[in-house]
Amino acid sequence: VNFTMSDLKIVSLNVKGINNVIKRQKILTLMKKENTKIALLSETHLTDNEHLKLRRNWVGQVFYSSHNSKSRGAAILIHRSLPFTLEKTMSDNDGRYVLISGYLYGEHILIGCIYGPNIYEATFFPKLLLDIASVHTPYIVVVGDFNCIHNPDVDQSPPRSTTTSRKSLNQPYPQKR
Repeated sequence: VNFTMSDLKIVSLNVKGINNVIKRQKILTLMKKENTKIALLSETHLTDNEHLKLRRNWVGQVFYSSHNSKSRGAAILIHRSLPFTLEKTMSDNDGRYVLISGYLYGEHILIGCIYGPNIYEATFFPKLLLDIASVHTPYIVVVGDFNCIHNPDVDQSPPRSTTTSRKSLNQPYPQKR
């Protein structure tokens, strides 16, 4: 049986913390039942050692970015049957994102999981976009919780002014002078 990238089941979840062993096991069991091949988990709240414990059962490879066990965290889980060969891992030091580039079914691909800051941080998106742009591939999958809204007038209930701490995707970041 030949598989291609179009046969992949990719699941992205904001898990809002998976320090609880039962919650973590339920999520992994659900993904196995759903035949998930790549899982992208944001807001994991796990330490480095706890992220490594996600490699069990159907999970063959785990890539992550940790902050502490109380907040943030992003993880990419790759099914053990996927022929993924890692080329490079990129992440920030704040547990906000993890990007992996490598080869899947012989094709160069970039996969990323994001957990964006929920208040404005001037350096976050520029650094993330530079890391993404550093990988030259036609296949890019970047998902997660960006903690942004497209248009505050229609994407918030009730609508709030753009002067609040929420980031809007159509508000330009301040330019350095």
